[in-house]
Amino acid sequence: MMMWQDMRFALRMLGKSPGFTAVVILTLALGIGANTAIFSVVSAVLLRPLPFPQADRLVTILHVNLRTGETGRAESYPDFRDLRAQSKSLEAVAAYDEGSVTMTAMGEPAHLTMGILSADMFNVLRVPPLLGREFVAAEDKPGTHVVILSHRLWKTRFGGDLKVTDKHVVLDGTPYVVAGVMPAEFQFPLDSQPMDLWSTIAVEGAEAQAQRGSHFLGVIGRLSGAATLAAANAETAEISARLEKQYPDTNGHWGMTLQPEMQTLVGNVRPALLMVLGAVGFLLLIACANAANLLLARAAGRQREMAIRASLGAGKSRILGQLLTESVLLSLAAGALGLLLAVWGTAALTNLPSVEIPRLASAGLDLRALVFTLLVSLFMGVLFGLAPALYASRFNLFRSLKEGGRTATEGTGHSRIRALLVISQVSLAVVLLVGASLLIESVFHLLHESPGFDPQGVMAFNLDLPDSRYGKPEQSRDFFLDLLGRIRMVPGVKNASGVMPLPLSGDALRTSFEIEGRPTAKSDRPSTHIRTVGLDYFEAMRIPLLAGREFNARDDRHAPHVAVINQTLARKFFPNENALGKRIKPSTAGDKSDQMCEIVGIVGDVKHRNLWQPPDPESYVPYEQDAIGAMNIVVRSDGDPMLLLPAIREQLRALDAELPIYRVERMEEYVAASVAQRRFTGLLCAVFAGAGLLLAVVGLFGVMSYSVAQRTHEIGIRVAVGAEKPDILRLILTEGMRITVVGIALGLLGAFGVSGVVKSQLFGVSATDPLTFLGVVLALGLVALAACYIPARRATRVDPLVALRYE
Repeated sequence: MMMWQDMRFALRMLGKSPGFTAVVILTLALGIGANTAIFSVVSAVLLRPLPFPQADRLVTILHVNLRTGETGRAESYPDFRDLRAQSKSLEAVAAYDEGSVTMTAMGEPAHLTMGILSADMFNVLRVPPLLGREFVAAEDKPGTHVVILSHRLWKTRFGGDLKVTDKHVVLDGTPYVVAGVMPAEFQFPLDSQPMDLWSTIAVEGAEAQAQRGSHFLGVIGRLSGAATLAAANAETAEISARLEKQYPDTNGHWGMTLQPEMQTLVGNVRPALLMVLGAVGFLLLIACANAANLLLARAAGRQREMAIRASLGAGKSRILGQLLTESVLLSLAAGALGLLLAVWGTAALTNLPSVEIPRLASAGLDLRALVFTLLVSLFMGVLFGLAPALYASRFNLFRSLKEGGRTATEGTGHSRIRALLVISQVSLAVVLLVGASLLIESVFHLLHESPGFDPQGVMAFNLDLPDSRYGKPEQSRDFFLDLLGRIRMVPGVKNASGVMPLPLSGDALRTSFEIEGRPTAKSDRPSTHIRTVGLDYFEAMRIPLLAGREFNARDDRHAPHVAVINQTLARKFFPNENALGKRIKPSTAGDKSDQMCEIVGIVGDVKHRNLWQPPDPESYVPYEQDAIGAMNIVVRSDGDPMLLLPAIREQLRALDAELPIYRVERMEEYVAASVAQRRFTGLLCAVFAGAGLLLAVVGLFGVMSYSVAQRTHEIGIRVAVGAEKPDILRLILTEGMRITVVGIALGLLGAFGVSGVVKSQLFGVSATDPLTFLGVVLALGLVALAACYIPARRATRVDPLVALRYE
């Protein structure tokens, strides 16, 4: 009953000060809404279990270099097969890859994404098809053609046909039997774009399944009932050691290790998201300090009210409870408004273009986010309301009831608390500003980092040739040579070529190679990334030629095999000699596996993984000597290359009307998208830092304005005895800047302390960059000076006659 009385009274009191109530609610709603939105993202990405039964038992098998500790999510099919046969700690193991196909004979040709799975994948994930059946072990063997459809493809292209199983679809010119349909919520792999359908590992072919040195498969397993991750890792290490002894040429100093699938999926984004969550937490603390300051100012004006209540019998605990009720009601109202802001903020975050964060699209306000908001609101209501409530409940009954009673020392403790709150705001704002400035500077460096080629005026698109019609190397070779010749004739095209894989895609064929005259064991050979390129590729992409020559028309399949290497490979493996004329032999399958490639040119380094990591040793081989069935076509134009797309499609249709173009993008946008995740982190931290700075400055302005109002009588006396306006101005500014300097000093200590947190996200700037720290100090100092100047200027206009009557 007493609680309801307190709530009704609190609502009446808050209603009497609508301006004060609105400001407090809006301030807190900003902090609570931002926290809820970011928590919703963190919850969806980092906290929500994977969408599979007993997902905590799923582990990733990583390929690890036992010498360097470098790991990768890629295994060979023979190693996967041996692990599956020998492991007792893993009840099921499955392999997967990604590909694409063209579906024909059902209207317009459609490019589809395909998940390539070993037959026991659904047993590992424990997700059965909605319709039909799973794959069976025999369907892993080359020569079988069977698919399971995604729910989306089943609905859009097959009309939800309940009898679709056992029917045929034509993919890349080959009929496939439909085995089943997956549920609508099923998606695998989780870190890629949604798959349209899934087939078995048979599509990789017998050659890929036989090569132990070809690492292209992701592998996932499920721990058996009683097995721990540590025990499974120990067993996997034993299996790896046996394979290393048994196959030293391919498995020398290479092994396997396990880690939770969840860690593999979100490990790269975890630091950035936790950093953003910490930043928005700082913003909430600043908002709370601001609200506490406002309540303290209000409490000073309610001393007489509290004294009257006490004289009527209210104890201090009763008054304290009443005041805390008001602050909790304010925070709950702010939480309700914050939820609305969070709905908008979460939707904005999930719809940001080009931000590749796993499971970000599934973020939303679920029950966990609602509970989080409620707890934060209640906690903040107590936190920011406690100090004002304690102050207001401690009063001198005689002085408070005395009409006009006021002493020179009254409010000293109150002023000290308000100053401490502002100091905390300023110090938190400094930490936020330093972190955000470092991240923004890092993004700036990334955006101006050269990828090693000129993306302006370049368009890229993918094209896959079906094996049913282009299964022989000469067929795909002739097709791409003819297509590129036609594209170069399109008006507006300055140059055109092809590459596989595309720069900054993160894809690469990594292989060891032998240098002629330097015999080494296969397990000790150096490695390089090999890229197949068409004629004029370096010119089309404007990759500088540093020495030698580019590929030309004479480098065909009948000529001696040649290669162009990048600057990193030349420096690393030919440090004190001219690499031109030297010969290397990559350990790859295909025409050139048994013969040396002469190095005929050296080109500049290209960032193929991302912009913030150093380039790897790279080797380029001409397409005519290493023809493959998939290429990324790059087209350079003096204008907007996207305007050329209709004419290019016409040229493609003239050659093959059933081939679709996909993943069409401007290279400028493609390069910018490669840093989207870091830009996302920097932008959010900058927004929160800006909001924190605004709140801190508002808090400082409020403290100084209140101080001037409280010291009106004192200022009047100073003016009456001869103080000049500059003296008064200096007095008030000194007081305000003293608070600011203390806050900045504490903030700098905090910024140095947390600099290690942002270090992993930085590029081109040190975590303790002195210019950044100095810039934040100067900027905050100037803003604080402006916030203090307005109240100080008001103090210089005090009329002594009015001030002396202030009592």
